[in-house]
Amino acid sequence: MKNVSVTITPRPLSGEIKIMPSKSMSHRLAICAALAGDSQVRSLGLSEDIMATCRALRGLGCEMELNGDILATRSKKGVPDDTAPLDCGESGSTLRFLIPLALDGRRRRFTGQGRLLSRPQEEYARLFAERGIEFIQKEDYIELCGRLRPGLFKIRGDVSSQFISGLLFALPTLGGDSRIEITTRLESRSYIDLTLAALAEFGVMAEWGEDERGCALNIPGNQRFSPAAVSVEGDFSHAAFWLAAGTLGGGAALSGLKKESKQGDAKIAELLRRMGATVEWSGDKLHAVPSKLRGTEIDVSQTPDLFPILAVLAACAEGETRLINAARLRIKESDRLAAMAAELSALGAEVKEGTDSLTVAGGGGLRGGAASAHNDHRIAMSLAVAASACGGELTIDDANCVKKSAPGFWNEYRAMGGSFVMDKEAQ
Repeated sequence: MKNVSVTITPRPLSGEIKIMPSKSMSHRLAICAALAGDSQVRSLGLSEDIMATCRALRGLGCEMELNGDILATRSKKGVPDDTAPLDCGESGSTLRFLIPLALDGRRRRFTGQGRLLSRPQEEYARLFAERGIEFIQKEDYIELCGRLRPGLFKIRGDVSSQFISGLLFALPTLGGDSRIEITTRLESRSYIDLTLAALAEFGVMAEWGEDERGCALNIPGNQRFSPAAVSVEGDFSHAAFWLAAGTLGGGAALSGLKKESKQGDAKIAELLRRMGATVEWSGDKLHAVPSKLRGTEIDVSQTPDLFPILAVLAACAEGETRLINAARLRIKESDRLAAMAAELSALGAEVKEGTDSLTVAGGGGLRGGAASAHNDHRIAMSLAVAASACGGELTIDDANCVKKSAPGFWNEYRAMGGSFVMDKEAQ
């Protein structure tokens, strides 16, 4: 992807936005629809990550077609090409969700781009080694061969919930019951709840149980995915950028969100209120009004995707903010902890980076200049929001990396009153 930059002239952002479909639910519902066949997913998010999931599902033999943002799947499964690698792009969800589904006795190879194949996969490697499944991780591919069988799976809960979700897609259809026991503190539990909700839409059941640590999942075997027609709700992870922009600027009204959503990042409204913002529902719209923010302490272990925009809000608040339990941010598309520390410091914020925390002394104001998105979509969008509050123009490189999750972001930015100049090729 060509590295293009965007130069933003500071301007308060305000307006109404219909929030794009949830990336998290688009992944999950597309997979369930593919496994069920004869199904339809409406309002599918068409980001690069979701296209990677659809592409890899086709490589596994699932028949589907896209008509605009509607995904239709068929009951007949094609014959998968055993030799063609499954290209996951830069999508960690695609890779980790589909690896267990690929364990059908054939030899499979997964490829990816960016930092994807350097991100941790040890939990799968260990689980599969215990079961005699071949799992080879190289610099430019992951190769596996074997057949997944039901049983007891003990897995860490503090590396990525995606490993647990990946097992949840595959285990219900096996010929016996299974159990997943979480051996550490569980982080990002809400993402597992999203997986359980997606499974339930297609008639598949798994449920939380108890073990000596208080956290386990019971998965009955011999289940089948039933055809269904579903719609994807709006994305709270994406809404967080516009709630933040409205709070720092002239207000925002967001539609397309589900009031009682299971998305963990729906907590952004509560976190903004804790910082002094006014964020309220009015009918079916979520409103943020211009507010003076104050520093606080926020545990981001359950909402890691909110970290970059929370760091920006912290820099614009009065007083000190501490974002804690953030160690996992180092193994995302970038080292988000280090990246946000570096970029906010370059903009004039007083920032202290810890091993698993970020402390920001707000109130000093942000200056313009130059910043790097680190080829990370969430950092690019967070810096764009920060630019609206800067004292001068801000140039951000890697501006087109937002396509990973939000291809329409720059159009939304302009619709909210943002002023920027971008290479014509990227517009």
